[in-house]
Amino acid sequence: MALSERTDKYGGMLHASDIKKSYGQVDALRGVDLSVNAGQIVALLGRNGAGKTTLVSIVAGLLRADAGTVEVDGVDAVAQPGEAARRIGVAPQETGVYRVLTVRENLTFFADLAGVPKRNRSKQVDAVAEQLGLTDLLGRKGSELSGGESRRLHTACALVHRPRLLLLDEPTVGADVATRQQLIEAVGGLAADGAAVVYTTHYLPEVEALNADIVIIHEGRILDRGTQAELIERHHRGGLWFTVEGEPPPGVLDGLDVMHRQTEGDDQHRFLVGGDVRMADLVDRFGAQASQLVSVERNLPDLDRVFMTVTGESSEPDEQAAS
Repeated sequence: MALSERTDKYGGMLHASDIKKSYGQVDALRGVDLSVNAGQIVALLGRNGAGKTTLVSIVAGLLRADAGTVEVDGVDAVAQPGEAARRIGVAPQETGVYRVLTVRENLTFFADLAGVPKRNRSKQVDAVAEQLGLTDLLGRKGSELSGGESRRLHTACALVHRPRLLLLDEPTVGADVATRQQLIEAVGGLAADGAAVVYTTHYLPEVEALNADIVIIHEGRILDRGTQAELIERHHRGGLWFTVEGEPPPGVLDGLDVMHRQTEGDDQHRFLVGGDVRMADLVDRFGAQASQLVSVERNLPDLDRVFMTVTGESSEPDEQAAS
């Protein structure tokens, strides 16, 4: 189903328009538009520093935009922040659970904070605990949880009031395989029940597992958006990736469709050339300098290569950058 068809099928839940945010001289967001519909999962894909966390924080009401509008389920989130917040569940990057409280007490506290009626709290706490594999841990204190268990509880606290819009910012960072799988299944189940989900990640297999629509953000701008199939069809142009030690010999690149170039390490350069060029032909172009070639591989159609084609960078996180 195309992204436009999904938009028609489901009701609108989030409409963020022309969002701008700067930190001093750094433009974190430069006029970003984002719409998500009930039942839709949108993966916000971008490297650290792209603006993902800033955008999620603005939508969640945790940060004020310099310009733009945010509407959640028909509510103006700027004019009525409290009313919008009741419709939102947010799990930031940093795990936030109360270590002195038990798992049940954590969930009950966040349910109360979100306005869940007292008569419904216990039922909803039990339901989300079962959903995220926390039932056997309800009596355990936050300080006694493993990293994966804390991550699951952190996400469960965002889900306990059954939000209409769920914002998950890198929810599986540091999670083990079992926790990752439970979170993916829980998110998919929430969307199937009609929740709108914004999911930021660097881990592309998660995007594929969720069958999420994709929004690619880079340096504070949305560069492209669509279903996985749409983006692959739009940006996959075949060709070869090759890495060379030093600069390619004169004439090697003549007549080739060089789609991307990047520097790797101290003196290696990686190129993507489009079209139907063959590996053997590329090696022939190097002739006596073929020993400069470090690697040659086909440009296969996958999300990582789409991301690199669109942004000019790998999807792998840069630990030095801010989000």
